[in-house]
Amino acid sequence: MIREVDLVSYLPPFMAPYKELRAAMGAEDPEFRAVWEAVDRLFRNRFLHTADEYGLSRLETIMGIFPQDTDNLEERRIRVRSRWANRLPYTLRVLENRLAECLKKCNFSIEADFERSYKMELIVCSSNDSLSEELKHILDMMVPENIVSEIVYERVADNLSLKLGVYMEQADIIELKQNGGK
Repeated sequence: MIREVDLVSYLPPFMAPYKELRAAMGAEDPEFRAVWEAVDRLFRNRFLHTADEYGLSRLETIMGIFPQDTDNLEERRIRVRSRWANRLPYTLRVLENRLAECLKKCNFSIEADFERSYKMELIVCSSNDSLSEELKHILDMMVPENIVSEIVYERVADNLSLKLGVYMEQADIIELKQNGGK
């Protein structure tokens, strides 16, 4: 959205030949460019998806989130988004959607046993557990206190080879009956 600023082009035609006015207005171009960049940054920081470092730090301060030193910008954005989007009631489907937003690149599954014991396992297939604190926070916020929740990390092996074979046999059964000799 940054505009190219050229104040000289706004001069009326009868004033354009004066070098002093063109020089003065040309000297003001960088100032107007800086204002447009500041307005553009302010506009981008209003939205979570386009916020930069400064905008995310402001949102984290408002929400009481303390980023870790190892967090990159996208992990911080995911953390703010997951805490921003709290809405009731919490169902298993809402929990799955929230976890899918948080674990974009990882496969996960939820195994819940609510009939025999109130226990739920979140199984994350990933070799990177950098979002473990955020997963713990999501489960603490969304899972009721009477349900025991546990996060299980299944490490993904890079050099795993799996060979499957299938053998299938088909047989036709033909029943022969002897005709009564007539």
